[in-house]
Parts: sequence; structure tokens; C-alpha cells
Amino acid sequence: MTTKKIETDVVFVGGGSAGLSGAVRARELGLRAMILEKLGSCGGDAMIAAGYWVAAETQFQKDQGIEDSKDALYRYFMDISSYKARPDLIRVLVDRSASNLEWMQKQGLVIGKEVQTFGTTTVPRVHQNEGMGAQFVKTMKGRAEELGVEILLKTGAKKLIVENGSVAGVSAETEGGDELEVRAKGVVLCTGGYGRNKKMVSEHQPIKKHAMVSAGWAHGDGIQMAKEAGAEIADLNTCVGYKGDMPGTAGLSMRSFFLLMFSNYPIVNKLGERFMDESIWVPYFANALSNQPDSIGFVVIDDAMRTGNPFSDLSKEIESGKIKKADTFNDLATQARLPADKFVATIEQYNDFAKAGNDKEFGKPAALLAPLATPPFYAIEIIPLILNTAGGPIIDKNARVLTPDGTPIPGLYAAGNNTAGFYDSYPSTGTGLQISSIFGQVAAEQIK
Repeated sequence: MTTKKIETDVVFVGGGSAGLSGAVRARELGLRAMILEKLGSCGGDAMIAAGYWVAAETQFQKDQGIEDSKDALYRYFMDISSYKARPDLIRVLVDRSASNLEWMQKQGLVIGKEVQTFGTTTVPRVHQNEGMGAQFVKTMKGRAEELGVEILLKTGAKKLIVENGSVAGVSAETEGGDELEVRAKGVVLCTGGYGRNKKMVSEHQPIKKHAMVSAGWAHGDGIQMAKEAGAEIADLNTCVGYKGDMPGTAGLSMRSFFLLMFSNYPIVNKLGERFMDESIWVPYFANALSNQPDSIGFVVIDDAMRTGNPFSDLSKEIESGKIKKADTFNDLATQARLPADKFVATIEQYNDFAKAGNDKEFGKPAALLAPLATPPFYAIEIIPLILNTAGGPIIDKNARVLTPDGTPIPGLYAAGNNTAGFYDSYPSTGTGLQISSIFGQVAAEQIK
């Protein structure tokens, strides 16, 4: 079998948000650009993203009189990471956050005018593009094709080509078994996390019992290739926790999706006790749940809450036994195998807090306290939910992959979820797409 040889200026290993954004930017700069995507379509985790983008000093904020600054966003990211994030990377992220929204609009992406608040801040900073992540991918792929980016689908990178200490390209293989040798001035690793690599998840993720949202193709390919090239690998134990979901789901199951959006219900552990303010920020929620016996909690709702969420038909889950249903709290405890006396006392106390508008135990905001008063009642078992993994090769502010002594590996760059230096825990909705898109472009801008 012969090996087909190809020459280009920059090759992006992975056709997700980093690869697509970087390839479009490369073409704007007059560079020949290629994307190697092992699946039959582009997108990666961006396809299942909600299309949120965190940014400061945007025109949308200014139009609505929202006072914000890049320095304030920088401080927020550093504080929430307990200063484990790399200051040079966070500075690039925040300084380009607003201009990146403008750049994407020029590519044809429509950004909604609403600016929302997520995370532990009170400042509205989160923007959303129309059509969520799927529309972002469609827009950027279309733009890449329009500009002449060569996209090779069903073509997986296998190994970096290293010559005299420099990365000179990448070896790849098509679905049909044909081998490719792609020579380039720069190789950008943007293969996403490792959420579907069971061995890596078992070795590195601190929350052992969880549901994982990460797309099924995220196996840590870029991390492994960078390691083989001599890169320093870090932050693989970072957990991007995001509330909880029912066990045995693929993550973000439609029947329990409302758990991510609302917080007006109580949650108890296997002892029948509440253990947190259920409205706390999503990674804190996941950690609190992980600390409970067997990392299990039970969301308790009444029929009014059931009919008030977008996916109100729970009949299939009730029939399968995943969700318990009863007309009394005592019977619900029996079905869920919870200590009845403690469970009933906990729910009755929660109802008293809700009626008084004062959670004396955990300080949950009064606006999020709703009594359970309309039978039947439901108990939904949940475990911690992880959005994706983070960590990988350490990069500098120019997206260059670094060795353990801090020296850049010539010709090798990385962007997105397969890089280190951005997280301690999930800082804000809309962070992942910004990191990927911005640093995919940063990498393209370094190619000479």
C-alpha cells in the first residue's frame, strides 16, 4: 500500500470549534489550511453545545447599559480557578472575547441580543448564538469550505512526524485504510477531551461515579500525540462538573434535562437528608453530590413541578423504575428505599422553609423555594454529571505546545479541550467554545 503525500501550511487535527475557527482564520491570512476529522462530519462537542459565549465589553452589553470590563472578567476567571489557571492564557481569552463575537458575526453567525448571567458572578456576560452549537458548526464549516479549506472526513491522525526535534507534519489513515502523510509548517492539535476513554477517565477524573456528556469520539488522541512528541501534560484531573443526571444515561438525557435549568426542588441523599442549597453553581452542585453516600441524590418534585418543566412526560422512566411515584411522602420514601421518618421530616421542613420564604438550613434564595404540595410526588435518582474533561499539553499564549522545561516544540500547537491551563473547575457557561475558537485562531496566526 502506498502512502499519499500532501503539503499544506497548517493542518488542524480535529474539526470541532478550534479546528474550524482556526482554519477559517488561516485562510484569511492567506495560508493553505487542512482539517483532518476522523468522523464523517465536523463539530465534535460543539455539536451538542448550547452555543453560549462568555465575553466582556461587548457591544451587546454596552447597548443594554451593562457595566463590565475585561479586567473584571480576567479577575473572575483567576479567582474561580483559585489561581491555578495560567494568567497569560486567561489574559488572551478575555482580551479577545468580545472581538471574537464580532469576528464570528462577520463569518455569518447570528448572536442573540440577550446577555445572561451564569457562574458565581452577578454580571451578565454570557451571549448565545442562534441555533445553538449545531448552527455555529454549520456556519463555520460553510465558511471554511467557501474560503477553500480542505476538509478530510473519516481521516484520523495517527502520529506526529517529528524531525530533528521539530514537528513537520502528521501521519493519518482514512476509513478505507489508505495512509496519508501531511507535511505542514504547523500542526494544531484540537481533538477535544478524553471523556470516552474509559482508562483515562478512571485514572484521572476525581468524581468516580458520574454521567458523562462528552461526545462519544473524545478519546484523548491529541493528548497522546503531544505526549509522544515530548510535551508536558497537565490538568488531566480537572473535572468540568455540571449538576447531576440519572444513572445509566449518556448525560443530558432529555427527561432530566430540566434539572440543569431549574433549582426550585429539594434534593436528599440516601439518608433522607438535604445536604446543600440546590441552586449553587453547577460544579459545586456536582461536588456536593459526589460527597454523599454512594454519590447518590434524589430530586423530589410534585406534580406541579413536573408539568412546569419542558419534558413533563415521565411515564417511561416511572414504568422502568428509574423514577419513583407516590401519592404520599411516606410511600415515596418506601419506593425509593429511603428512611421514611427522616425523609418525611426533611420534606416537611423544606415545605415550611418554602412557605416562610426562609431556608434556615442552607440559605437557598426565597425565590427558588417552592413547597411540594400537589400529589403525586416523584423521586428522581441522580449522580454527578460531567460535561467534559479538560487538560492536556501545556501551551503558551501563542498556543505553542511546551516541553517540561518550558521550551516550545517547533511546529506544534494545540487548542481547545485537549489543553491545560484554563480550569480548576467550570467557571462559566460559554467558556469552552470561546477557548477553542480563540486559540484555534491564535495558533493559525503563528504560522509563517
